[in-house]
Amino acid sequence: MKMSKRLIAGLGVFMLGVSSLLQAAPQFDGRGPDQDRGGYGQQDHGRGPDRGPGEPNWRRPPQDFGPVRQIIHDDREHFTRGAPPPPGIRIVRGQPLPPGYYGERLDPRAVARLPAYHGYEWRRVGGDVALVAIGTGIVYEVLNDVLY
Repeated sequence: MKMSKRLIAGLGVFMLGVSSLLQAAPQFDGRGPDQDRGGYGQQDHGRGPDRGPGEPNWRRPPQDFGPVRQIIHDDREHFTRGAPPPPGIRIVRGQPLPPGYYGERLDPRAVARLPAYHGYEWRRVGGDVALVAIGTGIVYEVLNDVLY
């Protein structure tokens, strides 16, 4: 009986100590030193929130892909239409790519002009461009009919 009380008391003290340590631990939000904190060392060189074409953005992709559509529209020589997907294959936002179909890789010069997001890659699907999670194959966004 005394042993179980000591065990319970010991576990209680242990849990209290661990919980205070966990709350004191700094939260990692994916930003490196001096990023998005303002002040000294903060320079964006006029590139805005996407960090410019081809440079990694360690946050999630944005909700508004209007600037990406504009990049593709303005530089049509590097963004060309790909082969259409096989019959019955549809690329749907929020769903994984169909088994055995991965789209086509974009030309490296085209990829260099697009914003890069850690863990995602741009794929060409006929006249569309899709942003796909590398590890899961889930389609984050489909830019319909942007390729000519």
